[in-house]
Amino acid sequence: MHHFICIDSFKGCLSSSDAARAIRTGILSADPDATIDWSPVADGGEGTLEALSANGFRELTATTIDLAGRPIQVTYVQKGQTAVIEVATICGLYLKRPEEAALLLDTRGVGRLVRHVLGTNVSEMFLALGGTATTDGGLGFLFELGADLLTQTGQSIPWQTNPLLETKQIRLPKEIDGLHVLADVTATYAGKRGAAHVFGPQKGLTVQEIEQLDTRLGDIGKQLGIDRVPGAGAAGGLGGAAYALGASIDSGAAYILRVIDAEERIKRADYVWTGEGRIDRQTMMGKLPATVVAFANRSSVPCILLAGEVTERLEQASVCETIHDPDEETTLDPVITKKRLTRRAEQIVRRLMTR
Repeated sequence: MHHFICIDSFKGCLSSSDAARAIRTGILSADPDATIDWSPVADGGEGTLEALSANGFRELTATTIDLAGRPIQVTYVQKGQTAVIEVATICGLYLKRPEEAALLLDTRGVGRLVRHVLGTNVSEMFLALGGTATTDGGLGFLFELGADLLTQTGQSIPWQTNPLLETKQIRLPKEIDGLHVLADVTATYAGKRGAAHVFGPQKGLTVQEIEQLDTRLGDIGKQLGIDRVPGAGAAGGLGGAAYALGASIDSGAAYILRVIDAEERIKRADYVWTGEGRIDRQTMMGKLPATVVAFANRSSVPCILLAGEVTERLEQASVCETIHDPDEETTLDPVITKKRLTRRAEQIVRRLMTR
């Protein structure tokens, strides 16, 4: 049997490459004659740079500021005149310190890095969104690229809290040619499927803060004409802010899968393996496992989906299982997680071989 492994990272635990290697070990334990193809992948969030670096993009470094305004050196990748920035390296959840209020973090550092990269020989710029700790509607990003953020009376905002809370009027700069967003979800800018409601809880926002931010997202979204755009809610509204500057919003998963020629590799496989740390309602909103399953279904190739936790099953997958047994707890321990991935992959292949 020929297997193609295309699994996302287990956030905070395993990289995409580590997860793929663990599954590979399990497959070969059950079937030493199996042939295996795999590639590190991502959906615009964590691991995007790793996936692109393995496929011809070179790494470059630059200095900007992080989500709390601290100087930070970050890596981005470039191939020809195309550059890709992984936004989480600037304002990712892992950069938020425990004592920092989620409400007060912003995306200025993303805009500052974009401004720097656009000053080089780049003609196309992709922003890989996902895994951010910010919910500022992308207004910090817009500010760094020349937008005027104004109070109700037309004064510049004081920047005392969150620019989204303080801004009542926006004057945008001219649109940026060649700007693209790689979104890992289809969330809208505001509303129950919007940036604050869907992602606010995991970022540490309170119920009151979520309602407060969603109200402002609704108002700003209408001003900019982005309130109903799918993907505008990615990265706390950064997707919508980029869209307002002329960016296209594309599936991050689909982009990465195109770069690695996944469609042809899936067609050659007897089984496709995918997954991530948690399968839930966000998975169905454009994340990598759902995209891989859709690709596999188009080619009539069975797809096996593995996760650390499954709260909503992806019915289109041939197999959708957690990697732990019922009497085992979920864990972020990488050693245990790798062992469980290997064990579950071996068990599944043994089942397949007895059919």
